[in-house]
Amino acid sequence: MTGRTVAIALGTGFTTALLVAVSVIEALPYEFSAIIGLPVGLVAGVAVAVLVGWRYERTRPAARGVAGGAAGFGYAVVLLLAVRYADFLGLESAITFERLVVVSAVVGVAALVASWLHASRPWN
Repeated sequence: MTGRTVAIALGTGFTTALLVAVSVIEALPYEFSAIIGLPVGLVAGVAVAVLVGWRYERTRPAARGVAGGAAGFGYAVVLLLAVRYADFLGLESAITFERLVVVSAVVGVAALVASWLHASRPWN
């Protein structure tokens, strides 16, 4: 298992945890949403990270590209939320929800292309 595999597994775990937690929180009534949504998202994220770490090096280049894109999206969301929370360089008001989604999607697509190109090399 290489460092690239670990980084992509953790990134896909972040993405899955965020998407599952938000989906469950939005689907449940207000009183119980976070109590149930956050642990469910955490379990799903850990499960995906373990599965990606286990199978990443044995998959086709297209699947590696998708995993890289998902990891890039997750890392971008976490980084932008951390910058917004810490108000790094006064950027809190500049990082709106719409910008966060757009920037994360662009980073995800760029990571997908880079990961796919890296996995498609003949010596890989």
